[in-house]
Amino acid sequence: MTIKDIINRIKTDKTRLGITLYAPASSSDIVKFEEILHITLPDDIKTFYSFSNGFESDEDMFRIIPLEEIVDNIKDRNSFTESNGDFHIAEYMIYCDTWTLHVDSNDSSQYKIYNKTLNTIVLTNSFSEFLNVFLNKGVFDGLYSWRENLANKTK
Repeated sequence: MTIKDIINRIKTDKTRLGITLYAPASSSDIVKFEEILHITLPDDIKTFYSFSNGFESDEDMFRIIPLEEIVDNIKDRNSFTESNGDFHIAEYMIYCDTWTLHVDSNDSSQYKIYNKTLNTIVLTNSFSEFLNVFLNKGVFDGLYSWRENLANKTK
């Protein structure tokens, strides 16, 4: 499933999914974000933010975080990031939990989305897959079950 498939699904089913979209980020918003964070966003994530600068959902107040909020939060890095350039791209219940993006500084097409509590579990290297899991099953039956299944495989 591509990011365009995810975008089309959200456009078609946003009411049923309980999703409120934010206004799209402009190309200059994205460039400014990349300059401030000294990164290049992966193309699929740029495509998504060009469609919607994040969203909020009825599902446990899950959100894809808007770019300007990510910039504001970067000043307050916490122990839930693995390295200095990482940032939270999704959160739920007003930052009770977060999902974090790590982009390879040498190749922006190489990235991972992880969740760190006591230990770090890399969920995926696909924003489309991450969103698809959330859209299909939500936070608990989707994202948390996914994390738990991956954690069990690494034991």
